Amino acid sequence: MIRLFITSVMLLVMMALPLSAQINGTPDFAPFLLDKRVEREDYNLRLGPVLIDMIGTFGVEFNDNVNTSQNDPIEDVILKPGISFGLKWAINEDNDLDLNIGAEYWHYMDNDELNEVSNQIALSPDTELSYRVLVGDMVFRVYDRIRYSFDSADSVAVDNQGNVTDEDPVAFTRYNNVLGIQSEWFIGETVFATQLSRTDEWSPDQEFEYIDREEYKAALNVERDLAANFTVGIGTAYTTVDYDQDINNDGSKFSIGPYFDWSVTELISLYAGVAWNSLDYDTGGLTDGTVYGNDDEPDDLTWKIRLRHTANEVFNHQVEWYRAITGGSTSNYNEIDGVRYTASYNATARIRLDGTVGYEESNSSGGLINDNFDRWTYGLSTELVLGPRLTADIAYRYIDKSSDAEFQSYEQNQLRIFFKYDF
Repeated sequence: MIRLFITSVMLLVMMALPLSAQINGTPDFAPFLLDKRVEREDYNLRLGPVLIDMIGTFGVEFNDNVNTSQNDPIEDVILKPGISFGLKWAINEDNDLDLNIGAEYWHYMDNDELNEVSNQIALSPDTELSYRVLVGDMVFRVYDRIRYSFDSADSVAVDNQGNVTDEDPVAFTRYNNVLGIQSEWFIGETVFATQLSRTDEWSPDQEFEYIDREEYKAALNVERDLAANFTVGIGTAYTTVDYDQDINNDGSKFSIGPYFDWSVTELISLYAGVAWNSLDYDTGGLTDGTVYGNDDEPDDLTWKIRLRHTANEVFNHQVEWYRAITGGSTSNYNEIDGVRYTASYNATARIRLDGTVGYEESNSSGGLINDNFDRWTYGLSTELVLGPRLTADIAYRYIDKSSDAEFQSYEQNQLRIFFKYDF
């Protein structure tokens, strides 16, 4: 019966269909890309100098593989009430304070054993406290951003000796907190931007404590408008990783490279960036009683090329080709090559249709598991304007991951109906 319902709604989506949060973004090609400030389009309440925005959400999601399992998928319908709260306090003309909170509560209808607090309350990456101050031609920002998630994709459970005890966990609970300071200095058409930040990632569960680590990053970007439609920049960054346990390897990464953003015409834009990366990891991390490491200190190039085309007033699309090096929780690092196509069509003033298809190939440096994989992602979504303050999203996503590592391959179908009311 559920399958029939899903099929019917999928047909509706395809016939009458934002790429919502259901569709993951592509990874940054270089660590010198600074953390973006969380910004809101509008606020709906003013209390003196304080602007307040509150959005209530309610979602219903069908997921045929909640635990991203190869052999024992858990199927469920999940109710997801949530809230998005924003506050902006203009202390004076040179200082402002922003607070943004996004949270969802998940209730599993069919598998009551999943209804534990650690597996139910999710904090979005837009949960951030930020303070900005303007000093002459410089802008300084201090921010703290926290996220809590529990999806189990690409994870394993490990004991304190480095032995893999569960290659197919139901939930992978973890916090991620970024504390940083940024500055921007405007000199004519040139902008100097810097960032110093510390990222802490940790799990409240002992079986995932092998991921507990601190990352420190120093980054510098210099950007200049050579013309009204052409911006060039160069960036560099140095990052260190320090694990609390001797299971994964500590390491460092240096990156440097140029990029540009070019509005070729009013309808076509091109972004391209490339970075040279030098990685250096310790040896001696434990994994099932063996030792792994990376003595050759690999150097590699990463890049992103994005071509965007606005065909007319109602249709736009883009294609991205990228290579990224990301830190791995089960390896020193992963090299990811990918391509993604997205399109958006405004069917009417009240209906927008979106679609995406993407392919990624990831090569692991080796570690707890050698999770080399290919992954296809397909998505369809629509946004319906139901009233001045009420919108509805219908989103479908399909993931097909094929991995060399045992128990790491899976297929997953997700269908979500999501209502949003802006108070």
